[in-house]
Amino acid sequence: MEAIAYIGRLAISLFLASLLAGCAFGTREATLIYPPAPDGEAKSAVAQAAAPVSRNTKVLLQAFSDQRSDKNVVGTVRNGYGMRTADVIAKNSVTAWVTDAVAQELKKRGFTVIQSDPKAQPEAGSILVGGEILNVFCDMYFSYTGQVSLLVKVTDSKGEVVSRHYAGEGSAGLAFAATAESFAASLSLALAAALEKMMVDLDAKFPVAVKAE
Repeated sequence: MEAIAYIGRLAISLFLASLLAGCAFGTREATLIYPPAPDGEAKSAVAQAAAPVSRNTKVLLQAFSDQRSDKNVVGTVRNGYGMRTADVIAKNSVTAWVTDAVAQELKKRGFTVIQSDPKAQPEAGSILVGGEILNVFCDMYFSYTGQVSLLVKVTDSKGEVVSRHYAGEGSAGLAFAATAESFAASLSLALAAALEKMMVDLDAKFPVAVKAE
């Protein structure tokens, strides 16, 4: 039985390697998306999601600055031998992608979001949210590994409230054809994972007010 299982695993590995070898060349141009496309049970969960509870806190959202060393490449394509053979580049702005995703998540949690300029200062009842993009990259071999890393800073009228690094990983599954859409989906999942951690911290710092009965 072990020999049969080993042969089966070997056959699958060889099959995947042959697929990767045939589609390993050529730059991919990925359109970064957010939120991740729902599938399966997630669709019904999204459809039944309750409306966000409004909060009194207003968010002045600054565009995140891109601090990546290579601002063009967001992924790599490898052949069946693991050799890097092509790049994945973003067709749209990584800065806009991240900033818009942060805005979406804040609004889902009931915050009022206002796009702000870099010189804005928070007043009473508002917070300033901004930060840096440290990493947006999806590697692949037999499967996709998307990684997103952000440095997020939150300040209120009294000073800094949060300054923390948030990172997330995501995968669109097995890399049968190394498609641009799968790279984009993996990065979207990674960004969602990073932002979920950020929102947990914001929920703790700015909880929803409970009305007295």
